[in-house]
Amino acid sequence: MKSTPFFIASLLVSSLSAIANPSSITHAVQNPNRMAQDIARDAGRKPADILAIVDVKENMKVVDYIAGGGYYTELFARLLNNSGTVFSVKGKLETRNLSEFNNIKTLTSLELDDLEGPVDRIFTALNYHDLINKANFDRQALLKSMHQKLSDDGYLIIIDHNAGAGVGISQTKKLHRVENRFVLNEVLKAGFELDMSSSVLANANDDYSLDVWQPTTKGNTDRFVYRFKKRAL
Repeated sequence: MKSTPFFIASLLVSSLSAIANPSSITHAVQNPNRMAQDIARDAGRKPADILAIVDVKENMKVVDYIAGGGYYTELFARLLNNSGTVFSVKGKLETRNLSEFNNIKTLTSLELDDLEGPVDRIFTALNYHDLINKANFDRQALLKSMHQKLSDDGYLIIIDHNAGAGVGISQTKKLHRVENRFVLNEVLKAGFELDMSSSVLANANDDYSLDVWQPTTKGNTDRFVYRFKKRAL
């Protein structure tokens, strides 16, 4: 079944033609010290495009929220070049050799109780649907905490697996998918405004009826990319 491509009318689509630090991004992505398994995932994750959207500059404080194995944690650290700080929330970094970095701190609270602001970037990839699956987890409280701890000119970036129109959150457990409109509306409600929407990870051929871990979908799902900024409350 051919899916409906990710599209929301009136949203700003990102332009990657004017990125702030293209040489730094190239150096980070093409660094010979990166792990082979990370490099193997690059084709599906398009890290150069995503890093351009996140727009990390030296001396920033960057949060990799629910960092998993640390794919993005390491890339952010390479961009910062031992300046600033990368906060890896729930990161499982044990298999990585991060000895060249002295600016990575691990945090354990999903509520970000152990994060002191302000921070410049909060980034989360393919995890928002997992928060929906957590019973009694207050996402509005989390988003308001993010709003409070983000600097006035900072960004919140959310990437996740898209679901079909009208599906909402009904497939977050079974298929690990969430409708982009649901996430957009929930984040806007918490005091953010949309700064950028990108189709860089879109896939019009994705079958929304399939679990994202299927061999045909893993790494190839239709993913939405949102960048938010704070709206004055």
